Amino acid sequence: MKKYNIYLISIIFAAFVLLLYIPGAAVAGKITGAVKVKGLRAPADILVYLTKAPSVSVDLSKTKFVMDQQNLTFLPHVLPIPVGATVLFPNNDKVDHNVFSLSRSNKFNLGSYKPGERKTIRFDKPGIVELRCDLHAEMIAYILVLQNLYFAVTDAKGQFEIPDTEYSAKYCIPKIENLPSGKYTVKTWHEKLKTEKQEVVVPDNGDVSIQWNLTRGTPGVLYKR
Repeated sequence: MKKYNIYLISIIFAAFVLLLYIPGAAVAGKITGAVKVKGLRAPADILVYLTKAPSVSVDLSKTKFVMDQQNLTFLPHVLPIPVGATVLFPNNDKVDHNVFSLSRSNKFNLGSYKPGERKTIRFDKPGIVELRCDLHAEMIAYILVLQNLYFAVTDAKGQFEIPDTEYSAKYCIPKIENLPSGKYTVKTWHEKLKTEKQEVVVPDNGDVSIQWNLTRGTPGVLYKR
């Protein structure tokens, strides 16, 4: 019996070691990095995303995406979401608001609603959604509707990590620990910066780091039509 157990353990160990060396079967890793912008101390709210990535099945009914309204400001300023997600628009201000968008991909008007009220809308098409308030011209924010869950928004230091596990936890998205190995195109988006892209290769087991030096200018679209 002891010999049988030792033999069985040896087979399991050998299979595990073999699995690590099979291309595409390893755990793979993440894409990390930082963004710098000349003249900008806090390069936050810059979207970094993969143009194409493996599909991940997600129950969007359990996600909790929120675009708040406080002190005549949309919060957050940039909210990336996957296609098909529903966003809650609560009015936590002291005045009425009227959220609308004239964006081609997702045009809507929620109408005027009072403090304490809330409305929702589902976004079924990928693209950039510029939010405005019909009652307060200074209010502006962006919802970025993406085709996959491999994206991140830079922090105040310009740093990011894809997949972004903190973002997933905040909005109740099933956590994605790693990105499968392979070649990917990584792009940036910010309303006041030129869009840039890089080609990266994620190894079978390990992370890859990239750096960006962005300049001010007109951004591009998220996806080509």
